[in-house]
Amino acid sequence: MKTPQKVLEPLGIKKLSNTEMQFMEVIWEHPQGIKSEEIYAKFSQALGTKSTILHRIAGKGLVTTVRSGKHHIYIPKVTKEEYRRAFFREQMEREFGITSFEGLAAAFCGRTTLRPEEKERIGQLLEELKRNEAE
Repeated sequence: MKTPQKVLEPLGIKKLSNTEMQFMEVIWEHPQGIKSEEIYAKFSQALGTKSTILHRIAGKGLVTTVRSGKHHIYIPKVTKEEYRRAFFREQMEREFGITSFEGLAAAFCGRTTLRPEEKERIGQLLEELKRNEAE
């Protein structure tokens, strides 16, 4: 019996296997979409295996698939950065029980908690970083 797929938060993204990640790396290089035949040309597996890998990636909700003749076009639904962020958050929670940036900062300093004024300063820093990213 197969184990259920681990879903990464907060995007509801299912974790990719190493091989799926290699295929997804190629797809991320083409944010407007890439034809299946172009992906197939980059890998040495049997055609059926490559097709199965792409089908699994689509099943995990990471790409939109558009039919184009005998082939499909794979368009990423999430960016590489969004996937990595979700994966990092899931790893931190699973491995260390850390569910916030404040918890990560405290752990980084060898503590379990931050003082209220430290939390406030970190919150301000995060807001500033978000504003700068939007600019």
